[in-house]
Amino acid sequence: MFKIVKSEPSFFKSAKAKIKKPKVSSAWNSSEIEGIRLKLREHILLEEQNLLCAYCEKQLDSSPKNSNIDHFRLKAGHLFPEKTLNYDNLLVSCNTSSRCSRHKDKHIKSKNDYDNIVNPITENPDDFFGYLITGKIIAINNTSKAEFTIKIFQLGQASLNRQRQDIAKTLKNITNLSLDEVCDILGNQFCSFIKVVYPKIKGEEL
Repeated sequence: MFKIVKSEPSFFKSAKAKIKKPKVSSAWNSSEIEGIRLKLREHILLEEQNLLCAYCEKQLDSSPKNSNIDHFRLKAGHLFPEKTLNYDNLLVSCNTSSRCSRHKDKHIKSKNDYDNIVNPITENPDDFFGYLITGKIIAINNTSKAEFTIKIFQLGQASLNRQRQDIAKTLKNITNLSLDEVCDILGNQFCSFIKVVYPKIKGEEL
C-alpha cells in the first residue's frame, strides 16, 4: 500500500453536475457515470496510482476484467451511500477475489471497521507498514490498525510474499542505481517494499 494524492478530473465533476436530484444509492449506475467509468478508471490509474493496485501494488490496466473502481468506504449495505460520488473515496483495485477490494467488501462488518483501516489517501502507509527481505509485510506503528489493514486486504498473502521475495533476489544483482531508478526499472510494482529492503540489501542506512 502506498500514499495516494487525489486530483479530481473536470470530466467527473461535469458528469456529477448532470445528474438531476440523484438518489444517492443509484447515482453510481446513472448513465452519466457509466459513460465515463472507463475514462475515470484510466485517470486514477495513470495520474494517481502509477498503474498499480492501490492496496497490493500489483501492476494493473484499466480493463474491467483486471481492475475495478473501489469505493474505499463501502457505498453498499447502507454504510456510506453519501460517499458514492465522493472522488476522494475512489481508488482502483485489482479484481483478485481473495484480497484487496473484493476481500475488504466481503469482510467489512460495520462503519466502525473503517476507524481501524489505514486510508492511503488521508494517511501515509509507510508510517504503518514495514517489510522483511523474505517478502513479509509487518506492522511497525499503531500495531492493531496496521494488522487489521493487512488482514482486511490480505496483504500478507503467500503469493504476494513470494513475489516480493523474488524482487529482493533481483535487487541483489542491481548496483549503482537510486531507489527511484530501481522502482522505475521494475515498473513501480511493490515499490513500498523496494524502498525498505533495497538499502538493507546494499548495506546502507535507511
